[in-house]
Amino acid sequence: MRKRLLSLSAIAAAALAVASSALAFDCVRVSSSWQGLQQSTKSGNWLAFNMSTTAGVQQTFLNVVGAELPAEVASCVATTYATYRVTPYFALGVGVAGGETNGIGVLAWHNKNEEVLGNLRGIDHLESSPVGAALFGSLAACGIDVTES
Repeated sequence: MRKRLLSLSAIAAAALAVASSALAFDCVRVSSSWQGLQQSTKSGNWLAFNMSTTAGVQQTFLNVVGAELPAEVASCVATTYATYRVTPYFALGVGVAGGETNGIGVLAWHNKNEEVLGNLRGIDHLESSPVGAALFGSLAACGIDVTES
């Protein structure tokens, strides 16, 4: 049991680091198909998330966080995420919002049409998008704390 708690703590810490990075870059690409998302993330500037199945969540955590997630926790995350009824596939931007090129917020912050920043089409703000609510809500519901302490 202690090993399991240590593992979950490590995953939570890594998820927090990813979340902090995500908020710094602040963009998420939504997609209706896993194949399309994988194709569009080959630049290396996007981290692909597959929240559709237990195996998808486990592989995502392994790719993004670098840690294994127990099957029962991954199953909880996938099942809970599905209740939000948003796309199970999305990508988190890494430097695409201007951090590596033209200053902060190139993709979303300069967009005066704020209605499109959470409409599940193209690029959304993570905190404005239902995808962000689904991701963080699912993690929290399954015992993975990604809040800052």
